[in-house]
Amino acid sequence: MILAVFFPSLMGIGIIVSGALLLSDQIRRLFPSSGRRRRHRIVVGTYGIIGNAVEAAGYRLDPPWFVNRERRSRTAYGAIAVAMIAGAALSIWSGHRLFDDPLGVFYKSPWAIGIGYGVAAAFLLIAVLHALVAIAYRTPPRPLRYLICQTSLGRIVLPTSADHDAAITHVEKEP
Repeated sequence: MILAVFFPSLMGIGIIVSGALLLSDQIRRLFPSSGRRRRHRIVVGTYGIIGNAVEAAGYRLDPPWFVNRERRSRTAYGAIAVAMIAGAALSIWSGHRLFDDPLGVFYKSPWAIGIGYGVAAAFLLIAVLHALVAIAYRTPPRPLRYLICQTSLGRIVLPTSADHDAAITHVEKEP
């Protein structure tokens, strides 16, 4: 009896994940990033190699400005928070609709409710982070500044051709 419930639920999860991956691929085709992430990884990796070589020689190299990400506009953070809250509400609603649909695969299956609430919790976590950044936009606390600079909460900054020597900002001898 357990297998009769488990395997169809597991296949349903696979179908949902497959649909989500297809949707994300379509969104990436609509909004191409023109290699910004790849170029940023190359720039940061190059700085890391140079920084390690300078450190091995006994010097210290301050990180350039383009290694960290910068803040987006306050409006963007607010819009993302509202969109994530709407996605969480839609996820909970669809989980309940799948649970109550007598003709569906997830009829009275706890997987439908669990998936709905799990996805909603992830969306709400992202919404809370973006709302916190929007609220404390002028002077965010140190942990929030770190998240903006190191994660996708911040916008990637690429050096221009005018910044050809931006990595050599300050080198000093280690004591």
